[in-house]
Amino acid sequence: MKILHCADIHLDSPMETHMTREQAATRNIEILKSFQRMTEYAASEKIELVLIAGDFFDGERVTRRTVDGIFDAVTSTPKIDYLYLSGNHDNWTNAFVDHDIPTNFKCFTDKWNTFIYGDVAVSGIEMTKANAEILYEQLPEQKSRINIVMLHGQTSTSSGIDQVNLNLLKDKNIQYLALGHIHTYSCNQLDRDGIYCYPGCLEGRGFDECGKKGFVLLDTDVREIEPTFVPFSSRVLHHIEVDITSLLNNIEIYNAMKKETQDISKDHMVEFILTGSRDIASDLSIKYLYRLADTDFFFVKIKDNTKCIIDPKEYENDISLKGEFIRLVMASDSSEEDKIQIIRTGLEALSGEEITV
Repeated sequence: MKILHCADIHLDSPMETHMTREQAATRNIEILKSFQRMTEYAASEKIELVLIAGDFFDGERVTRRTVDGIFDAVTSTPKIDYLYLSGNHDNWTNAFVDHDIPTNFKCFTDKWNTFIYGDVAVSGIEMTKANAEILYEQLPEQKSRINIVMLHGQTSTSSGIDQVNLNLLKDKNIQYLALGHIHTYSCNQLDRDGIYCYPGCLEGRGFDECGKKGFVLLDTDVREIEPTFVPFSSRVLHHIEVDITSLLNNIEIYNAMKKETQDISKDHMVEFILTGSRDIASDLSIKYLYRLADTDFFFVKIKDNTKCIIDPKEYENDISLKGEFIRLVMASDSSEEDKIQIIRTGLEALSGEEITV
């Protein structure tokens, strides 16, 4: 039996902290389309079962259009069963109000439930405050079948809400523990009989979710279950560091940014981290660099992690307005960090540049 394991899709996520409203709306549609593409992929690969291990939605706010899009994809692939377990962000009972749930879309509740597919059993439970401590004692036994268990939470050695106690799941004849909650793919040994796996999220939404994203494929017909990670996201997020120590102006810095990203698709999303040290009088404007780089990718973010260097001796005998200004600031009671910021802002004003405070 071929099985697809996904999690943490986070449909209808706001994503407006850094993106424009239009960009966030575009990304939400793209994430829904990725789910729809995934169902088409599952049908083409003759996958019989899709496990959705929590956080299908980002919160209580779920639009009718999103649910319509999900159920259209589900009903268009009637030979596939979809088993959905709510996570810490979502709740299917709220999301599907006033909707008829397709017969091939099955939801777990806060009580253990098991779905049987020939020699494969899939058991799952929503973790709540009421059951988080005792659910391990009530785990259904499946001694004569391939045993798959679905949970959503952080692996731990203790029990609690959103915590999966691995110690209490060992020696339970679990061949595959299908988890959700961590947005990066990982797979590890549970005990001598089984493994536990996070497929990661289907699409990255922020720069804490960089790299390839997708889902996991399983085949229960083989001797040992070995998950295969399948990259599937429509866009990839990249975290790019650019050392600007020897660079003197914005054009040189922008050229260095372009060089570091020359092999990255224009459809992707990039966060530039400027590093190194630079003279306080050097020409660096994050706003200007953003305007230069903004159209190079779908979304661009720039962070200045450089360290400004200033040698007061260089300005001791400088008779210019700049020299006088720097001497006054350096003689003040401000902190070193504040002095750097004040001098940088003042130099921008003196040179007629846009102030970037």
